[in-house]
Amino acid sequence: MTNNSAIVLGANAGQADLIRYLKERGWNVTAVSGRQVGDPGETLADSFVKLDIRDVDAVSALAREHKADIVYSISSDIAITAATEVSEKMGLPHFFDSGLIDVFNKKPLLRAFLNSRNLSPVAFAEVKSADEASDWSVFPCVVKPTDAQGQRGVQKVFDKAHLAEAIEIAIDACKEPKSAIIEAFLEGVEISCNVLVSDGELVVSELSERLVHTGANFGIPTGHLIPIVHVPEHFVREAGKLVEDVTRALGIKNGTLYYQMIVTPEGPRIVEIAPRLDGCHVWRLIKAARDIDFLDGAVRRLTGESVARQNGRNDPGAVYELMFQQMPPGKPFDKSQFPVPEDALYHEYRYQQGQPVVPVNGRLEVVGYYVRKR
Repeated sequence: MTNNSAIVLGANAGQADLIRYLKERGWNVTAVSGRQVGDPGETLADSFVKLDIRDVDAVSALAREHKADIVYSISSDIAITAATEVSEKMGLPHFFDSGLIDVFNKKPLLRAFLNSRNLSPVAFAEVKSADEASDWSVFPCVVKPTDAQGQRGVQKVFDKAHLAEAIEIAIDACKEPKSAIIEAFLEGVEISCNVLVSDGELVVSELSERLVHTGANFGIPTGHLIPIVHVPEHFVREAGKLVEDVTRALGIKNGTLYYQMIVTPEGPRIVEIAPRLDGCHVWRLIKAARDIDFLDGAVRRLTGESVARQNGRNDPGAVYELMFQQMPPGKPFDKSQFPVPEDALYHEYRYQQGQPVVPVNGRLEVVGYYVRKR
């Protein structure tokens, strides 16, 4: 017998989606975050506790106090890692063990796993200092922290002369132990895939096109499209097959995965895989375009319910988009600068009028978003 008590790690806009979902279904929700800055989850939840979510013992004690049935998170690598560790310790439902979470979180481990199986192989190297990159000769390349998310510390490098500086930036953005990963730059259209596995079957596998900034804001997403528009159909099919092959190679029996890929002239290549729902609310786009409730399926599977294959709806000729409204951090939010489109199927501001915009990637932050049919 359950108490319908949930601990949600994080209180930002991504976690607010989960909190709303649970509240609408009668759950008592406690949001936990190490900061209290007016995030939407702070007031949406039944209660809010300011606590370092990485403190497994403290979160476990809180879960015992609240007789929690689940400890979960949907849009953060740090939060899903903590939720998994707490759930393992408490014997609560969780999709993956900490060992597999580690593979997803540490980019060199994932890249080595994929390359060793010839699944979208990409040249890479892990370095702990610029000196260790003296033999790197593949340009352009991308330099990243080995464990950060949200485009923090990510740099595109065109020549050897700028490699050392990029490595220092990436290492500085990395948690302990500090290192950077250098990867061959992949030229092409970015796509994503949200996957739900139930009892070993991919019951949802929804591809979307990922629109991104170039130049100084390189890599930061501007939005997503369903269906994919700017990729030949044979590469779309190849991407779907790659997702299926990798998911099976990982031995996934139940859970959610978020694949980020780039479709190169040689075919799709995986950039990252996250063991969670994405942080871009793409589940809302999937719901609008395909009439599939990905968030609902994820929570139902987490709580022990088998989920059948979701075939969804086709809307021939239509393109659905989720677009972000963005501005630099550090300034007060002014909603008059970001009007709601008249044809929006869904719109949400992440900030209240006049609220300071908090740095996440430090360059260009999402202050609102909308979903619409083109």
